[in-house]
Amino acid sequence: MTEETTVSWPSAAAAAAILGGLWFTSHSNFLLFHTLAEMFSVLVSAGIFVIAWNARHLPASRFFLFIGIAHLCVAGLDLLHTLAYKGMGVFADSADIATQLWIAARYLQSISFLVAPFFISRRLSARATLAVYIAITAALIASIFGGVFPSCYREGTGLTPFKIASEYLIALTFVAAFVVLRFKRDAFDRHFVNLLSAALVLMVMAELAFTFYVDVYGISNLAGHLFKVMAVFLVYKGTVEINLKRPYDLLFREVKRSEEKFAKAFNTAPTIMIITTLTDGRYMEVNEAFETTLGWQRREVLGKTSFEMGIWPDRNKRDEVVRAIESGEQVINRGITLHGKRGEIVEGLYSAVGIELNGEKCLLSLVRDITARRRAEREVELLNAELTIRARQLEETNCELEATVEQLESVNMELETANKELEAFSYTVSHDLRNPLSNINGLAQVIQELFGKKLEPQCLEFVGKIHRETLRMNRLIDTLIRFARISRCELVPETVDLSAIAMEIAAELRLAEPHRQASFCIGNDLAAHGDPRLLRLALENLLGNAWKYTGTKEKTAIEFGAINQNGSNVFFVRDNGIGFDMAHADRLFLPFERLESNTSFRGEGIGLATVARIVQRHGGRVWAEGEKGEGATFYFSL
Repeated sequence: MTEETTVSWPSAAAAAAILGGLWFTSHSNFLLFHTLAEMFSVLVSAGIFVIAWNARHLPASRFFLFIGIAHLCVAGLDLLHTLAYKGMGVFADSADIATQLWIAARYLQSISFLVAPFFISRRLSARATLAVYIAITAALIASIFGGVFPSCYREGTGLTPFKIASEYLIALTFVAAFVVLRFKRDAFDRHFVNLLSAALVLMVMAELAFTFYVDVYGISNLAGHLFKVMAVFLVYKGTVEINLKRPYDLLFREVKRSEEKFAKAFNTAPTIMIITTLTDGRYMEVNEAFETTLGWQRREVLGKTSFEMGIWPDRNKRDEVVRAIESGEQVINRGITLHGKRGEIVEGLYSAVGIELNGEKCLLSLVRDITARRRAEREVELLNAELTIRARQLEETNCELEATVEQLESVNMELETANKELEAFSYTVSHDLRNPLSNINGLAQVIQELFGKKLEPQCLEFVGKIHRETLRMNRLIDTLIRFARISRCELVPETVDLSAIAMEIAAELRLAEPHRQASFCIGNDLAAHGDPRLLRLALENLLGNAWKYTGTKEKTAIEFGAINQNGSNVFFVRDNGIGFDMAHADRLFLPFERLESNTSFRGEGIGLATVARIVQRHGGRVWAEGEKGEGATFYFSL
């Protein structure tokens, strides 16, 4: 028969011969048949223990060791059962003791087969397990010979209910052991699983045969023992013979599974893994990470060296690694540069360990790809260099800023000095210049009153002009002082109702010139956040300017409102006055600039400049749009 067959033809022939001999022996002498059958079982069980105990240090022997220790105790109980069998004359001639020993042995054997698979992946102490089994066996023997163990056989009536129930329970336990074995079959050699499964089936059949015999020499007893002999023969084939005749075929497949796990880990590892010969560095195996990172296919590199492929051109570094491995040194995380198939550079950390495959010294190399990390490190270094340069530039800028701050402080001091001088000038203007003007104005009035009738008309006109110009000069001085104070006064911001202020100014303008036909359109609820005094002054100038330059119109139309621009309010004052040329719009807000040369429009040319200064102090801007003869619109934002 082939290797895949469960039992070879010679073994099957030997088994048939043994069974035939036992069957013929049972017809001539049943006691001899029973003794031969049981002693065969005892010797096989003892042999199982001897093999298992001597192989206990193997990594895959835990299941086999557990079964072997159990069968040593089962062999002891079976030996006592054989000696106690009716007609042997060793112990009291009682079939009950022999049957009790039989039941005890079968309980121990069935439970052991059920529990053994659970020790495949668990630690097992050989000496402790042996001690426990010996203690259990001794307790069973003591209970049987001490009269504690339940009776199993009565002369004349046959089996007791306990014995029959126990046989069924033992049969069920063997069935459960069969199920567990099939469930755990991947942990065993398939040949062994098939043999042990057949043995467990035969043990179940033997137990069922032993449930209905009445005479210890009866046919059911004969069948039960034959089934047991066949089961023990299969256990022998599955354990002792496999380990004696094929010592290199381990009962468990842990080594094979470990090799499969290593191969899977080797191929799927994210780190480059290479196996080469130690002497000349020829590739024996590479993993998927090698192919992915370097671009070379496995078939392209096997049998060739890294120098031939140009992957690791630095021969000296490999020689250093080989010398280190041969001298027992560790090779861990050494810097290495590899070349890919397309010429790309791969930087890595190289680790290696010497191994032996099929008697040949080899080198297992691991390369952790750190190309991206090194690239990032270089980028960080460049960034650090740039940051260092920028830091120096910032230091230089800071020095320049400090110098600028010092200059600004100096300028501020100069401005403070200028402001003080301006204040002094304002004081001089308001006091020292006004006194002479007041004297000139007073003398002009005296001349007009005292000598007006005696003076010639032209002379009287000159005196009147002197009087009027001094008054105009006085107003101009007041305007300059107010303009200068706008830049220096402290802002007191609050919410200002611009609509209400505009209405008050409009009423004042109408009251000043009630004869004019004028209409004011003032928007409702127009408010802004700013200094109320300055904002009122700005509106007075804007509305006053509109009132002044619409004086020549038959009907005056002035509008004050607001539009939304980029989410913010922009206020405007629109009129239908004389307008202006947009080409000169940039001159509107300069002090003393007058676009209109008509002297009929009074003013000193400072009103719009005042508006611009107030808006700037509030952080806003002011501009104007217009067309000559078509009116003008002044916009401002705060």
